[in-house]
Amino acid sequence: FRSEILDQNSGTFMFVPSRIKLKEDWFMTFQDALSVLAADKDLWGRPRAVLDYMMARLNFDNYIALEQREIAEKLSIHKPDVSSAIKMLVDKGIIEKGPRLGKSWSYKLNPFYGWKGRVKNLKEERKKRFSIVDGGKE
Repeated sequence: FRSEILDQNSGTFMFVPSRIKLKEDWFMTFQDALSVLAADKDLWGRPRAVLDYMMARLNFDNYIALEQREIAEKLSIHKPDVSSAIKMLVDKGIIEKGPRLGKSWSYKLNPFYGWKGRVKNLKEERKKRFSIVDGGKE
């Protein structure tokens, strides 16, 4: 069993032997992203609680598939408050709207905030979000 860590100096991933086997759900997050989220006062309170709950239900390759009703029930808040929080998270680029699943939309956590899945897939997902700028204009 191996784990991967990012070498802060070189920006490369290093493989580290590990004997700990995780028996719980997990995902990796990025410290710079946590600083950005903590400093954004728009996210304090319900929006952050909604984001935290959505991240707690994160699936591989950052997909999030759950109903707003479930979030509202688990957090003891009204569904319109969940809807507003999700809209804000999408507008800020923290989560991205995915395909519709039945009556609900799916979402993806922006891979610059966190990741659940193979590191190779993380790198590919991050590359998709860069655009080539020609002459300083997109």
